[in-house]
Amino acid sequence: MVPPKHRPVEPVQARSTASWLAVPSLSFQRLRRRLGQALVIGIPLLLLLVFVVYPLAAIILQSVFPSLYASSPSLLPSLDALHQVFTNPINYSALLNSLWLSGITALLAALVGTFLAILARRTDLPLRRIMDTLVWMVFFTPSFLIGEAWSLVFIRGGIPDQSLHFSDSLLTWFFSPVGVIFILSLKTFPYVYISVCAALRWLGSEFEDAARIAGARTWRSWVSINAPLLLPAILAAALIALAEALSDFGTAATIAQNSNVTLVTYQIYTAINTAPVNFSLAAALSLLLFLAITLALLVQAGTLRTRSFQVISGRNRPARSISLGGWKWPATALCGLVFLLALVIPLGMCLLLSLLHAFGLGITPANWTLDNYQAVLTQGSDDLAALQRTVLLAVTTATVVTLVGLPIAFIIRRTTLPGRGLLSMFTLVTIAVPGIILACGYIFAWNAPYLQYVGIGNNGVQFYGTIWLLLAAYIGGSLPYATRLSIGGLDQIGSSLLETARVQGANLLQLLVRIIGPILRSNLASIWLLVFTGSMFELAASELLYPPGQPTMPVRITGLFNDFKLGPGMALSMLNVGIVLLALILFRAVPLLISQVIQRRTRSKTPYVSTHQTTEQELRVATGRL
Repeated sequence: MVPPKHRPVEPVQARSTASWLAVPSLSFQRLRRRLGQALVIGIPLLLLLVFVVYPLAAIILQSVFPSLYASSPSLLPSLDALHQVFTNPINYSALLNSLWLSGITALLAALVGTFLAILARRTDLPLRRIMDTLVWMVFFTPSFLIGEAWSLVFIRGGIPDQSLHFSDSLLTWFFSPVGVIFILSLKTFPYVYISVCAALRWLGSEFEDAARIAGARTWRSWVSINAPLLLPAILAAALIALAEALSDFGTAATIAQNSNVTLVTYQIYTAINTAPVNFSLAAALSLLLFLAITLALLVQAGTLRTRSFQVISGRNRPARSISLGGWKWPATALCGLVFLLALVIPLGMCLLLSLLHAFGLGITPANWTLDNYQAVLTQGSDDLAALQRTVLLAVTTATVVTLVGLPIAFIIRRTTLPGRGLLSMFTLVTIAVPGIILACGYIFAWNAPYLQYVGIGNNGVQFYGTIWLLLAAYIGGSLPYATRLSIGGLDQIGSSLLETARVQGANLLQLLVRIIGPILRSNLASIWLLVFTGSMFELAASELLYPPGQPTMPVRITGLFNDFKLGPGMALSMLNVGIVLLALILFRAVPLLISQVIQRRTRSKTPYVSTHQTTEQELRVATGRL
C-alpha cells in the first residue's frame, strides 16, 4: 500500500493571490472558482480606481490643463490658475490663513489630547472611567454644529448675552482667528487622545523604574523618557488633526465666515458655486491644499525615521497608576472644563434653541414649544425627506465601504501581487485628502465631455447631477479610512490560521466570509459605525454634489441656519445627533447582550461532569494507547 503524500504547507505570504488566479486545468469547477476569486479582488480595486484615483487625477489635470474638461477640450497647459492664487489677495490670504491656523490647531490638539490621555490611562482621576465615552461624543459631533452653536452663544442679543451682557472686547476676541482656532481645537483633540491612549497600552513602567533608580522624579521621567517614546503616536495624530483642520468646511462656513476669516476650503466652495464658475481656481486651490498635507506627511515620516521608538518586548512590566494626590481635583476640574466647552455648551445650546419659538424672546414660559420637532417630522416635509435620504445614504455607504475595504486590505497585507506597496501608500496618502477636494474631482471627472463616447451623460446613462454621484463621493471619501483600519485588524490574524483554511480547500471568498470576517467582526462593526457617522454629518461633498431639490441633512441644516430658522435647524440637528447616538448604543449594547445570552445558554446546556469520572471516549483512547 502506497502511503499518502502530503504537500508542504507554505506560509500565506508566500502563496500569492496571483497564484490563486492561475488556472491549472480547464475544468469548469476550477475555472468558476478562479473567476470568483478574480471578482473578489477585481471589484474592490475597480471601485478604488473609479471612486478615488480617477477624481484625484482629474483635480491635478484640471489645475495644469484648464481647458481639458471644457466643451471643446484642449491639452494646452497653463499655470494661470496657480498664478491667480498667489496674486489675488483673497485667495492668497485664504491659503495662508488655513496653513497657520491649522498649524496652531494641531499643536493645541496635541497638547490637550495627550494630557487627557495620560490622565485617563495612568492616573487615579475620578473622571477617567467615562472619559472615553465623552471623547467619542465629541468626535461624532460635526464641526459645523459646534461652530454654529458657539456663534449663537456669543452673538449680540442672544440668550446668554441677555443675562451676562458680554463686553464688546470679548465678542471681538471670539469672532476673530482666536475663535476659529478655539473651535478647530475642540473638534480635533479626540484624534490625539485616541492615538495616545492606544500607545500607552504598550508602554510599561520599566523605563520609569530605571529613571527612578537613577534619581529622577516622576514628572522628570515622563518628560524625558515617556513623552519621547510616545512621539510617534502624538505626531501621527497631530498630522491627522492638521489635515482635518485644513480640510474642515463646517468651521469655514460658520464661525470663520462670521469672523471674516477666509479659509481655503470656503474659497474652493465659492469658486464653484459663485457665478462665473471658476473651475481652474478651485482645482489649483485643491492641489495646493493636497500638497500641503502631503508635505506634512513626509515631514512626519522623516522625523520618525531617524530614531527608534520600540517599547514592546518580553520584559514589559505592567503600567503603574500615578496618584495625583492634592492635584486630583484641579485635574478633574480642568478635564471637566474641556468637555464643558467641547460638548455640553454647544449641544446644550442646540437643544435649548430647538425647544424655543423665537431666539430673541429669551427663556420664558410662553417661548417653549415642540413645534420645531413637529415641523421636521411632519409627513411629506422637506426636512423629513432630507433625514430619510441621509440615513439611507449613510447606511449604504457604510455597508459598501466596510465590505470593499477588507479585500483591499487583504491584497495589501496577505498577497504578493505586484503593486501592492504602491496601493498601500496610496490608501495611506489619500486619508488626508479633504472631502471638498474629492468633491471637486467628481465634478471634473464625471462632467467631462468625453464620457458621452462611453455612454455616460447626454443621451446615455445620467450619473452627474444624481444621487448616485453623491453616494459615489461618500464611498470614495471613506474607502481609504476603511482600508487602513481593516489593515490594522488583519495584522492581528496569524498566517498559520489562514494557511490551514487554504489546506482545507477554502477559496478566497470563503476565506474572507467564513474566517476573516467572523474574527474581525468587532473591528468591522467599528468601521461601519465610523463611516456611518461621517456620512451622516458630511457637509463639503454634499454642498457641492447634492442633486437639485434633494438636499442631505447637513445641507438642509445649514440652509435653515442661513435663513435664520434656528429652531427647525437645531431640531433637525438634534435628530441627527440622536440617530448617531442610537447607532452607537446599539453597536455597543447589542453584541454584549447577545454574548451574555449565548454564555448563559452554554452554561445551562453544559452537563456537570465530576473530575473523578472518565468518559467513554477517554477510556477508548486510553485502551488504544495501552
